[in-house]
Amino acid sequence: MKQIFFFLTLLCALLAASCSHPSTVGRLVGSDLDEHGCKGSAGYTWSYALNDCVRVWEAGERFSNGQSGAFLIVSPDSLYAEIFLPTGEQLLCKRKKKQDRWEARKGEGNVSIRNGVITIHAANATYTKAVGKD
Repeated sequence: MKQIFFFLTLLCALLAASCSHPSTVGRLVGSDLDEHGCKGSAGYTWSYALNDCVRVWEAGERFSNGQSGAFLIVSPDSLYAEIFLPTGEQLLCKRKKKQDRWEARKGEGNVSIRNGVITIHAANATYTKAVGKD
């Protein structure tokens, strides 16, 4: 009888210890929030132009240069344009006063609208699209 009691006590202690193990917390699905609270496993990333967690393929406009694709998100007030490159890099561009041109603060990149064509220059690549075309 003492052996059964000892065995059950040991089993309960092992089960209790395994439930509170801290290494399991980091591996839970959906526990991958970034510093802004965006859930990367669900495809969300932070947009500085919108100040919100977004899925770039839903909130942004897709641009392709035949080899790769980039996404562009413009803030509601058109002050910022944010470029999401295929490498995962993000470039936040600020609009030049009284111009249809946005320049990156960090890194090299810009967005411009000229003759009805939006052009993105970033990471040694150029992406273009006619305004209002998909």
